[in-house]
Amino acid sequence: KKRIMLIEGTHPSLPSRAAQAQAVYRAYAKSRGRKLFLLDGDDRFHPGKIEAYSRAFAAKKNAALLQAPLCEIDSAGHHLGTNLNSLKHKDDYLAATYQLNDADFYYPTSALAFTRGFLEKALPLDFSDNIALSIDTRLGMIAPLYGPVISLNTAFSDWRRHPQSYSTQPGRYKVQMFATLNRTKVFNRYCRTHGFRQIQLWRNHRFYLQLLRAVAPDFFYRLYHNHVRPPVPVPPPKIHPAGHR
Repeated sequence: KKRIMLIEGTHPSLPSRAAQAQAVYRAYAKSRGRKLFLLDGDDRFHPGKIEAYSRAFAAKKNAALLQAPLCEIDSAGHHLGTNLNSLKHKDDYLAATYQLNDADFYYPTSALAFTRGFLEKALPLDFSDNIALSIDTRLGMIAPLYGPVISLNTAFSDWRRHPQSYSTQPGRYKVQMFATLNRTKVFNRYCRTHGFRQIQLWRNHRFYLQLLRAVAPDFFYRLYHNHVRPPVPVPPPKIHPAGHR
């Protein structure tokens, strides 16, 4: 009733990612808030998440995006740990995008909240490229073009993991490699259309690491990862107390 608005519609004859993007855009068009949170249907927020994100937004009023790691849970709701990833925590995301020639610094859907000012510029997104890249990824990687990105170290949401997830399947390293390729294509197409500087895939060191992992025996990857690649500092993981439900 007054607390929840259901926006019904027929199932569109669109690829699933474009259909999801259309649903997000329709919800955005109906909304009035200055901060907008994404939440997948099988995930959940912890009590206090809205307040914590609101405080972080208030401390940096020109931010475009705020994110935090997620508590991973199984199909029964059992806690599996957090997906805290040091690669997704940067002091300056716009600088990191062009220094590393990479756009993969963002957590999945239910970790993300955007300011209305950013979404007014970004939506609706153009899916005519027919690249299988979801709206959370597309919005995240262009957000630094319009304002700072804030990342918290505390997990404030539960993210349900499924046995059929691509990250648990054989061939996932090739999937990661092609995902980096697709992110670069989509990011550069957006930049060309809107007058921003593009990135160069051939200067993305993580892409070569993914390529090595996809095509070389695991021994060579471990040798590089453990003895050649410099260590990456990891922020201390934190979980909101409601995460252990």
